[in-house]
Amino acid sequence: MRRMAVHFRRSVASRFVWLMAGFTVLFFLGSALLVMYQQSLTRSFEAVQQALEQKEIRTHQLDRAFTQAFFDVRGYFAFGRPSFKESVFQQQETAKQVLREMEPLAVHPEDERFLRDAHDFFIRYFEQLVPKAIEAFERGDRREVALIAENGGTAAVQSFQKRLAAYHDTLIDQMKQEYIDFKRKQQYGQAAFIAFIALMLFLLQRLMRLAARQIGRPLQQFAAAAEQFAKQGATVEWPTFDEQEDEIGKLSKAFMMMMESIREKEEHLLAQNEELLAQQEELEAQQAELEQALAMAERREQELARRNDLIKGMAQSLDKQEVLHSVIRNLCAIMKAERGIIVVADEERAHASFGLSAMSVHRFLQQLYNGLEHRLLETKQAFTIRRELPGFERGYHDEPLYSYDLFVPVLSPSDDVEAVIVLSRFGAAFTDDEAVEAEQLGKHISISLQKLALYEEAEKDRRLTEDIFNHLPEGIQLVDLHGTNKLMNGRMKEWFGAAADGWHEAPYAEWKQRLCALATDEQALSVFLDQAVFGPADELSVMTYELKENRIVMEVYAAPLYRGGAKFGTIFVHRDVTKQVEVDRMKSELVSTVSHELRTPLAGILGLAELLLNKPLAPERQHKYLTAIYQEAERLTALINDFLDVQRMEAGRQTYHWEPVDLVPVVEKVVETEKLGTDIHAFSVSIETKRTVIRGDRERLRQLFTNLVHNAVKYSPDGGTVAIRLYEHSGRLCVDVRDEGLGIPAEALPHIFEKFYRVDNSDRRRIGGTGLGLTIVKEIVKAHGGEVDVVSEEKKGSTFTVRFPMASITQEIN
Repeated sequence: MRRMAVHFRRSVASRFVWLMAGFTVLFFLGSALLVMYQQSLTRSFEAVQQALEQKEIRTHQLDRAFTQAFFDVRGYFAFGRPSFKESVFQQQETAKQVLREMEPLAVHPEDERFLRDAHDFFIRYFEQLVPKAIEAFERGDRREVALIAENGGTAAVQSFQKRLAAYHDTLIDQMKQEYIDFKRKQQYGQAAFIAFIALMLFLLQRLMRLAARQIGRPLQQFAAAAEQFAKQGATVEWPTFDEQEDEIGKLSKAFMMMMESIREKEEHLLAQNEELLAQQEELEAQQAELEQALAMAERREQELARRNDLIKGMAQSLDKQEVLHSVIRNLCAIMKAERGIIVVADEERAHASFGLSAMSVHRFLQQLYNGLEHRLLETKQAFTIRRELPGFERGYHDEPLYSYDLFVPVLSPSDDVEAVIVLSRFGAAFTDDEAVEAEQLGKHISISLQKLALYEEAEKDRRLTEDIFNHLPEGIQLVDLHGTNKLMNGRMKEWFGAAADGWHEAPYAEWKQRLCALATDEQALSVFLDQAVFGPADELSVMTYELKENRIVMEVYAAPLYRGGAKFGTIFVHRDVTKQVEVDRMKSELVSTVSHELRTPLAGILGLAELLLNKPLAPERQHKYLTAIYQEAERLTALINDFLDVQRMEAGRQTYHWEPVDLVPVVEKVVETEKLGTDIHAFSVSIETKRTVIRGDRERLRQLFTNLVHNAVKYSPDGGTVAIRLYEHSGRLCVDVRDEGLGIPAEALPHIFEKFYRVDNSDRRRIGGTGLGLTIVKEIVKAHGGEVDVVSEEKKGSTFTVRFPMASITQEIN
């Protein structure tokens, strides 16, 4: 203890460390006690609340059980259903279980009284009243049931329900009271915590006062003595604290020793100061020389940086205009010029300026090679001139101002003037050295301009090649020896869409997988690509495949590419052969259709003619056979005429006799003719306009409506109504031909007017036809300046609409 007391006396820090440690321990101990008190309050409140909540839950369960049992008994008495009786006994078990669960929770006299009342009611109701009433009801004695209810059954239930509600209200009041007690105790705890904090603050204030007295006061005296020492020198009396053995006393003694040492060395320092002053003057002179050399080095560094910017600006871009702007801007900075312009000596006269207006640049370009610039073409050397600025360049100055212009040629390797540079500076002329320097810089500029010219020529050739490549009708694809996609044109991207995104430099496996996924026969295309890229293919190989999504038929052929006798890649050429395949299909269908359509009437004619030649027939039979031969010949003639009409229309050789034609008689005549060939179809003609005259060829119009009405009859094999309607719409005469027949599939509608096209299904194959009727309709309507379209739904029929330009009033009158 004595050693500790000596340590405390000699160390201020130790004293305050121990005091602060005691204060901290006291603070945390008090805080811990208060926190524990708050936690204890909270746990106690939560336990009480949980018990009350359990009681409330059991009370609700008991209430529901008794109420449900009461209603189930009444329901059983009212309806006699066994389910209500079973529910009564289930609620009895539920109530018994809830009462057992409430027994451990009954800790107050009120809880025990309620539990006794509930047990009594349970026994009276479930073990006495309910069994007796059910027994009477099942005997059919409803009067006894009513007497049981009147003699206390209903009253007992109502009395218990009131007791249950009163107990529930008691639980609510207990919960509220517990909450109020909890809040009051919390307030007491908070008040205690505030009082504890106030006590701690008071103790801390006392500690701070002690620190100020033991440390602050000596430090104030030290500070005052140090300030006086700084003003008066070594004659100041330093405060002593000899009685203190701590850091303050040691500090006082150390400062006194330091002052004695300062007094001893003051004279020595004064002598050294005089010597240092002399050395300082010498150093200042050397510093001035160094600053001048540094300024010169900085200027040189700036000039080199500007030169570097000039060269970097020319080297970093291949855009001529960007390079010219960079050149003139950096050249003006290097030569300290306020204005400048550079003009390339080519047909386009590409140029860039710095500090010049658009009007000045335009004027300079117009006078190029007509003034002083012409001197550059002759001498091919830089020169300077001094000129007085005109009024529009002097601004607000009235006195004469002068500009010094430096003209610099940019020479090509063949010593031709490749560009002209003009720099202007105010106030100081360009020196000969600066003119030489500008000429040297012009050599660098010449190299950059040559590089740009070569790049532009190469870029022009590249764009030409790319345009040709992208406008080829075939899709071109180039891969290397490893199958990596190196090149493909725009046609490939157009055909394969999003699947071709990212093919550039894509490995073989990636682009092959994407391409094969588009084809219907992925395996065959994959084998073909593998053989073309990695196989020993020295000849052209070809394959045809079909795309899944749009059913386009593609033909791809692959050929190896050689350079110097060594293979370096493979080229694939993809061609869209859908139309060729379709033409081949149409040719086959045409041959088949024509063969069938011609063979049928010819077979009939030959058969009947053979009968007439080889077998004696009655006159009426001969007349019948000759009539059939005539009809088949007419059918054959109509078929041949259809082929010839289509050929003439497509070749533009079809002749038309133009005259005003009233469509009503034409349509009615066609309908009368078609009626003769069917007895299962009804026909109707609706005229909804008085203007039914158009300018056209009567015979061709008859052919048009004959084809439409005949198709309506032919493709309605089960009969129905064929309705023709004439009306006006948007200044045109419209004719609708509607049937109730087979209809046209949605996928066939875009092709219905194509030559030889027929919908491919069993119903239409039985009907027959050449597929030329609607093609002839479209060509006749087109020749009359009209339009034709169709709206159809399968199994519900089709409506063909023809629109003609209205004939003028004069034509109608004529």
